[in-house]
Amino acid sequence: MTGPGDAGSPRARRRPRARRGEGGRLYEEILDAAETLLDTSGESAVTIRAVARRVGVSNPAVYLHFADRSALLSTVCLRVWDRLDAYMADAGSTATDPATDFKNRCVAYIRFGLDHPLRYRLVASGPATQATAQVADSCFRSLRHAVRRAVTEDGVPDSEVTALTRAVCACLHGAVSLLLLQPASAWPDDLDRYADDVASLATSGALHRAGRRPAASA
Repeated sequence: MTGPGDAGSPRARRRPRARRGEGGRLYEEILDAAETLLDTSGESAVTIRAVARRVGVSNPAVYLHFADRSALLSTVCLRVWDRLDAYMADAGSTATDPATDFKNRCVAYIRFGLDHPLRYRLVASGPATQATAQVADSCFRSLRHAVRRAVTEDGVPDSEVTALTRAVCACLHGAVSLLLLQPASAWPDDLDRYADDVASLATSGALHRAGRRPAASA
């Protein structure tokens, strides 16, 4: 199986044959190689042949772990969503109050998308599967939990929390996509300020909509 990015690529090193019990390590190496190809050359560069060449194994060795290219890309998507979820959780863990936790997670979402544009583009508009949809839903639930904690004192109903979370997600996704549609030369010079401004507007708007006045330093 060939694809863009394969032609003219150098012959890869031969990886020593995996010993019994080392299949898990090869699985991770395959995913690492796929992510590297994605980051450097985009989705079209992620082919079974290119990944096998980069790891130093035969094509059949990759097929032992992934039925086809779609299965490989689906698993890469799962990894991206998992890391985004963890990235937001880490950002929220430093907060001293629920409103700041909410905002920090929003900042983290935007920065993750801008720091990993090709990965974000893959999960936002690439091959969607039931598995990746489930992980994306998990990400949504995580952010929804942050919204719930930020407005919990006001007795906001669950349906309103869900609606607010959808609106916030639209703001965050729009903020990332707006820049990804432009050349990097057109991006703001201060991406931290950009992420903070958007997150501040999104979180303040959600809190205001829920009838809660956000703290000035949030």
